[in-house]
Amino acid sequence: MKTSETIAAAEETVAESMVKGAIYETEMFSILVPDWWETKDLSTEGAVAVVITKGEDHMQLGVYLAPYYTDKYPDTATAEAYSKDLIENTVEQQNGTAVEEVTMFDVTFFKTSFTANGMYQTSFAGEKNGKAFSIITDGKDHQDNEEIKAMLESIEFK
Repeated sequence: MKTSETIAAAEETVAESMVKGAIYETEMFSILVPDWWETKDLSTEGAVAVVITKGEDHMQLGVYLAPYYTDKYPDTATAEAYSKDLIENTVEQQNGTAVEEVTMFDVTFFKTSFTANGMYQTSFAGEKNGKAFSIITDGKDHQDNEEIKAMLESIEFK
């Protein structure tokens, strides 16, 4: 590993190591929930999801399995197509930024940022092993919020 890669890897875990909390565990993922944040299970048939909130700051994480996305969205029969369609629809409906591709957790995610209901948000959707993953972060300064960054860095998909 090059020195620059080692430094980058160390910097990526700084927020997670500085934030205290507990791990929220499901059969599909785990995520750090910082102290004083609240969780609400949003799971339904074919989807395992949680929203984590503190005031107006939010982190929502979901994993969607077929037939959840194939039944509801027959035009997007694969998890990857569903993920891309989800972000493209968000761009269109919310006047989001142009779709970007980013890699996190060995998954290529489609990404957009937008303001909805007065709240600045960033949405990610990606696919791995036939599962569609969705991450939504929001809050006035969510991209620089150490606790939100720590949650994002802590995610482990199973």
